[in-house]
Amino acid sequence: MALLLPLLVVVLVLLAVLAAASTLRYGTWRKKGVPHLTPVPLFGNSMLAAFQREPIFGMLDRVYRHFPGQPYVGLYAGPSPVLLVKSLDAVKRITIKDFHLFPNHKLSPEPHYDKMFSKFLFCMMDDEWKDMRVRVSPAFSSGRLKAMFPSIRDKGEQLVECIRGNVGPDGVLSTNGPCTRYGVDVIASCAFGIEAWSMRTKEPSPYMNAVSESFRFEFAEGLSTFALLFVPALYHALKVPLLKEWRSTLLKDLLRESSQLREREPPASRDIFDNLLSLKRSGDVSQHLFEAQVMTMQVAGSETTAKTIMMALWMLARHPECQDKLRAELRAAQTADGGNITYETLHDLKYLDMVFKETLRLWPVMPWLDRVATQDYVLPDSDIKIEKGTVVMVPVYSIHRDPEHYADPDKFDPERWAPENADNINKLAYLPFGSGPRTCIGSRFADMNIKSALLSTILNFRVSPCAETPKSEAELRVCPRSFLVTVLNDMPLHFQPL
Repeated sequence: MALLLPLLVVVLVLLAVLAAASTLRYGTWRKKGVPHLTPVPLFGNSMLAAFQREPIFGMLDRVYRHFPGQPYVGLYAGPSPVLLVKSLDAVKRITIKDFHLFPNHKLSPEPHYDKMFSKFLFCMMDDEWKDMRVRVSPAFSSGRLKAMFPSIRDKGEQLVECIRGNVGPDGVLSTNGPCTRYGVDVIASCAFGIEAWSMRTKEPSPYMNAVSESFRFEFAEGLSTFALLFVPALYHALKVPLLKEWRSTLLKDLLRESSQLREREPPASRDIFDNLLSLKRSGDVSQHLFEAQVMTMQVAGSETTAKTIMMALWMLARHPECQDKLRAELRAAQTADGGNITYETLHDLKYLDMVFKETLRLWPVMPWLDRVATQDYVLPDSDIKIEKGTVVMVPVYSIHRDPEHYADPDKFDPERWAPENADNINKLAYLPFGSGPRTCIGSRFADMNIKSALLSTILNFRVSPCAETPKSEAELRVCPRSFLVTVLNDMPLHFQPL
């Protein structure tokens, strides 16, 4: 007890010093004439996000909506001034035309704190990122994607069997389960070089647990993500890796087994894993970089694939007229292709593409983009100068739901992507996979995976709401700790076999 009082005094003094230091920085946006919310000492405008009561995209959306019509908005995340870019012209300048001045993400952990996650392609910086992107890109060429298509279609049929085998007597099934298993299996097969068989087993394997847990952030990981973005000193103090050691160790062990199997039994056609394995064999990448890139695909790809499919099914269940129109298109294509839809046909299915785009508009894979200024920079069409090191954020989720860019923006309306309507949408108002040279490298792969799952499901089942289905977005629970839009609902739906 005698030691507790001095310790408490030290903590209070430290907090007071931090509060005073942060307050000095809270004049940044006022001096520059940038509209902003009044900050709270120490926390700025981010108290809810810091305590994980709202996700980071929720914090950005709250500030975005407070200043309609403004091209730029300032906010304070902890002590750090952050620029929120609302102007689409400025988004284009920062992510494309002036990319050389904003080449890096802020979400880039230092290697000695997070050895594996720091080498994910998304997190790499400058020439290291550019070199790795060039080396990995051939894995996602049209030829490679076409070669992987039969395997992905097979996983789509396994998804159908998984639904049939797990649906209850009343026809109800929580879609999160089969969608997660599909995401794990399809990425494991093409990017990890193994068959996970998650959709054919009742109990999840250790492999599936490691992958599905990778984005199940606990308080420490959520705080570490927030600190990495906005409060570097706190991040350095926490030393909490975003990818837990037990997960990466298990995945690395499986990866070594998969590599040995590929050496003994080369596949008939080359997939993503084979491309990365070739880079390692030739000495172009180290064992550690090889492991990191494969894990990038598995950890990030499976979660985003699963959640997008789940949200698309929820939308289609609540909009039966859209589901019927999609099914009619799929049946016609299936008949024309002699029963088996080809790779070329999949990409010609216009209404399927419209449903895909509308789902990602409402539920983007990455709800915000972040960049860091590498030098002082004058913002387009203004006299506002931001300093080197300033964090710039593009609130993708908010832009996608802005009535300035979309009529009735919260409505699920695939028709807005019909050819006669899509030309009226500013291309910079649709950013589910990012913008510019750092656009998601696996976007076309994700397109194929998600569409294949929807194709198989809608051809075989009529999906409709049940008593437990969330009736509106107000009933959805979003994970406040994840930097993705992670809906936590199991999403029970009724599946009627056709």
